[in-house]
Amino acid sequence: MRFSFLPVEVKFFDHFQSASGNLLVAARLLQKLLDDYHDVDEVVAQLTELEHRGDFIVHDITNLLVRSLITPFDGDDIQRLIDAVDDALDTMHAAAVRLSIYQVTEVKKPARRLARLIVEGATELDLAMKSLHDKKLYPQVKERIVQINTIENTGDRVLEEGLRSLVERREDIFDLIRWKEVYELLEQTTDRLEDAGDVIQRVMIANA
Repeated sequence: MRFSFLPVEVKFFDHFQSASGNLLVAARLLQKLLDDYHDVDEVVAQLTELEHRGDFIVHDITNLLVRSLITPFDGDDIQRLIDAVDDALDTMHAAAVRLSIYQVTEVKKPARRLARLIVEGATELDLAMKSLHDKKLYPQVKERIVQINTIENTGDRVLEEGLRSLVERREDIFDLIRWKEVYELLEQTTDRLEDAGDVIQRVMIANA
């Protein structure tokens, strides 16, 4: 007999894909800003709209959890998953806001590298979300999670290298302070992507 999800369960997966898709749009927008640095406030405004959309998705999922007797997997894991995606979006937005507040005029290489890693990680997460509804696709999802973990490890190294470079040129304290904060927010985004991947890994183990 062919296994199928109930309509309410399908809604959860639709929301998951909306959340990861929204995150990926924001990640690409941030990367574009850092690669071609201009119109910062306009991009921040666009990221703010995406952040608000992400908040609405979290709200929809939370309400669906409250109303649903049947969920595709553990309710706490659903909340952890969507919170991790939302947190990743929040840290991206915060990094872009700092660029505006601190009146950055030229982007440093580690920030561009971290932005590219965020796009890679968000892409892998989006692909994982799109396959999460089908247990037959769990092997492919697992590969996505491994890639997300690898990206997070690379992000750690880029952050360390970036901080070392800032300290070597610490004559400009303001530059050190602002870029340290931006680097750390960008790296934290890769951490939150890994958090989402960890939840998915736990879900697959529990439901295999």
